[in-house]
Amino acid sequence: MGNAPIYRHPGSEASAEPGWPDFLVIGAPKSGTTSLYHYLRQHPDIFLSPTRKEGRFFSDIWKGEVYWPAFYHFDAPTSAADYQALFATRRHETHAGDVSPDYIAYADIAAPQARALCGPATRIIAILRNPVDRAWSHYLQNVRRDAEFLSFAKTLEIEAERKAAHWGFQWLYTDTGRYAGKLQPWMDRFDHCLVLLQDDLDHDAPGTMRRIFEFLDLNPDVPVSLQERYNTGGIPAAKLPVLAGAYDHRAAESFEALHAELVAPVSGVSSASTADGVYPPPGAAPVQVPPMDAGIRAMLEARFAPEIGALERLLDRSLDAWRPA
Repeated sequence: MGNAPIYRHPGSEASAEPGWPDFLVIGAPKSGTTSLYHYLRQHPDIFLSPTRKEGRFFSDIWKGEVYWPAFYHFDAPTSAADYQALFATRRHETHAGDVSPDYIAYADIAAPQARALCGPATRIIAILRNPVDRAWSHYLQNVRRDAEFLSFAKTLEIEAERKAAHWGFQWLYTDTGRYAGKLQPWMDRFDHCLVLLQDDLDHDAPGTMRRIFEFLDLNPDVPVSLQERYNTGGIPAAKLPVLAGAYDHRAAESFEALHAELVAPVSGVSSASTADGVYPPPGAAPVQVPPMDAGIRAMLEARFAPEIGALERLLDRSLDAWRPA
């Protein structure tokens, strides 16, 4: 297997229908999509909404059919016109994009809708991360955001129950990392797909951005500031009791009740006006990235081994770096 990303060049075909983006960054969550959003915006020929990073339209999340805790707002458009308004300030840019990790999480819904509305020549970019590390990072993010009150072990124990109850992908830590099955609906419908790894961004950020710009038929030599990484992981020390299972015995209680008791009186905030508002404010306590329990890591490595093999076959790329030494 080679080490190059899967790459199908778009050539000179017409792209998106008027008023819709002509490329999508579909995820995965906690795999570098926020950094990509900031890096892509530096190209003068790319328009990404300054209103928010994620359009969240094609996945139908905005229809309210998945459970999202009431205090954890998740901004999403409620109509096509509302979504297209995100691109209203586009001027001279030749390309417009949408960076929404929920598009890979809900691929069966998002891929056919994106093809129908944006057109089959839309370019699709995915960036993936070792699914074990991705799950842990996603969990820590939720703990940091006061959006998870259970230990990692407990969330894994009840993930099937959450999925059956239609919880949002933000709380399905391992399901979201089943990449092959979530990429397939996109690759079945779009000929122009670029699948990268967070490893690529970590080890060669300039080269990775050049590949993306070339894939979009843009000047690849535009200078991009790549020093900063965005939305990195970690939790403040005050959240360590959550990791230790301090509230696992209350797993049957609603998140809303736990938030009202444990968070609102301390923070003075009963809910966030936007999903990004759940982040700790600037100047908050320093964060740390605790190591994952070794037994849980071994269990997840075994669980994801077939998934990694399936992804290798789909991408024709070795993923040995994701396997335990």
